[in-house]
Amino acid sequence: MEQKLADLIKNLSLHYRDNSIFLPHLIITFMYKFSFRFVVITLTILTANLLTTAISDYMVSYRNHYKPFIFTLIGMAIIVVIFYPLFLKLEQWVKYLSVRLIKSGKSLAGKYLGLFLTFLAGLLVLFYFYARMWYHIDFAKAIIHGNIGGYL
Repeated sequence: MEQKLADLIKNLSLHYRDNSIFLPHLIITFMYKFSFRFVVITLTILTANLLTTAISDYMVSYRNHYKPFIFTLIGMAIIVVIFYPLFLKLEQWVKYLSVRLIKSGKSLAGKYLGLFLTFLAGLLVLFYFYARMWYHIDFAKAIIHGNIGGYL
């Protein structure tokens, strides 16, 4: 980390001869990287939780077909088989998708506004699925029909 910071300072100092511009640019660069990382990690956590809950709920619907201990062992094995590769790949998928969305948002609305709009869009999509999973509420229909006040 320290080497990356030193390399960044060295590269930026070659571009900026006036040090009054250098420090604010350095701070903004680090703030953007932190914000981007926050967006990716937040969306990854929420997506992983949504997927694991949905898969677990589906699996539990079959619990009456087996004896309790047998189902518990089968369920634990299925969870490991499904979730281990899922967690390994999920962060890569979300990061790839976030980068693509942020690049498109950046070209439309600028670097920081694009990041914010992408984050907001991701949260709205996840909000839709969480509301549907937890309360069986169609968030899109509630907005379209103006029934959102009844749920607040």
